[in-house]
Amino acid sequence: MPLSVVVSDTCSALNLLATDRALDLLQALDWTLVLHPEVKQEAKYLRGPPDEEGRPTRLACDWEPLERAGRVRAPSADDLGPRFDDAFIDAAAFLTDVDAKAVALAGTLGVPLFSDDGKVRKIFHQLYPALELQATLAVLRRAAKPLRLGKVGVGALLSALRERARFAPPRNDPDRGWYETHLSRP
Repeated sequence: MPLSVVVSDTCSALNLLATDRALDLLQALDWTLVLHPEVKQEAKYLRGPPDEEGRPTRLACDWEPLERAGRVRAPSADDLGPRFDDAFIDAAAFLTDVDAKAVALAGTLGVPLFSDDGKVRKIFHQLYPALELQATLAVLRRAAKPLRLGKVGVGALLSALRERARFAPPRNDPDRGWYETHLSRP
């Protein structure tokens, strides 16, 4: 079965890494993430545990296991040709360069965009209304079943997401209640 190719923006890529189960999640979804080099460059650190004085620390992001498993890759030179340049210009009129590159890459490849950012999602939908948008909580919820995480496992996954990526679901996220319910469990 061919893998589903999905382009991610920086925050959503970090969200996956923050769970400590990124490889498992991508395998359960049968996804390969395509990350523009600048997205990957920007996604360098997660929030680490506090140090002895209570100050937050940073954890370096390790993309290597995901790359080795074929679940994260860079776009090819063909992917970043003239069509990408035109798409980037269209998206950059509304977004930061890094976000515009993620939108342009997904649009050029004709694949879904993985993003929770409201403005990025809005512009992507305006520019590419026929393409899917993916959101962190929906992705985690969908992957939890084949991974057989159960309530405790889902709670641990969501706690790691909140702590390490400082994740808070958008107000209009349809899976917000699911997130809050699982985080409130002891």
